[in-house]
Amino acid sequence: MTIQEMKQRKQELGYSNETLAKLSGLPLGTVQKVMAGVSKAPRQKTLEALSAALNGKEKYKTRVPAGQPSAVRETALAYGSSEERKYTIEDIYALPEGVRAELIDGRLYYLATPTRTHQKIAGGMHLSVANYIRSQGGSCEVYIPPFAVYPFDDEETYLEPDLTVVCDLSKLDEKGCHGAPDWVVEVLSPGTASKDMSIKLFKYHAAGVRECWMMDPGKKIVIAYDFTGQQESMTIYSFEDEIPGAIYPDLRIRPADFL
Repeated sequence: MTIQEMKQRKQELGYSNETLAKLSGLPLGTVQKVMAGVSKAPRQKTLEALSAALNGKEKYKTRVPAGQPSAVRETALAYGSSEERKYTIEDIYALPEGVRAELIDGRLYYLATPTRTHQKIAGGMHLSVANYIRSQGGSCEVYIPPFAVYPFDDEETYLEPDLTVVCDLSKLDEKGCHGAPDWVVEVLSPGTASKDMSIKLFKYHAAGVRECWMMDPGKKIVIAYDFTGQQESMTIYSFEDEIPGAIYPDLRIRPADFL
């Protein structure tokens, strides 16, 4: 990416220089100089780090597991690249037992077995949110994978967030949630971070999800997106912080407690 393209992408994402510094791992002063055009010839490594952060890739690398070459495995193919054909919900239903995948715009993304750390974080989130809702006498329901979300209730997109909170119970049936959940959480891993931070986040936002958390165990940060009001926001927290919910302002979650 050119510096001008980086500036445009930064504006599209609504990132501040502070946010971009945290995501890229670069000093804030370096990011400010590059974005302001003060650095006339930034180092190649600096440009690569900024480009990766703005594309949702950060330090992660993609992997292509063996087998089933006709479908995209995680981020093996760039989003928007062509395939032999488009897949549909019926292809999801036809997967062999024990094989899980997500479907985004007719492309399959196979899901790897989660790590122990991933499960500890996802499980801790489920207990914290479910217990809070129960203590408040709320009617919203909380689900963990495998739980199907059809954000646009069409044949081309099927997602499995690591945590799904649904308050409009009319969207639920035995197959899953038809329409946008109120809150979704993704626990990032090296094989899925690029997809989760780019195309999945875009789909959640476009469908009308009110709140989305991206939890990064490697960096021990949580990127919390609040889409509830006219002034949408993104805040980066550490795992040590007590993070407030957007749809539940009284709820506080400290991810470090799960590890």
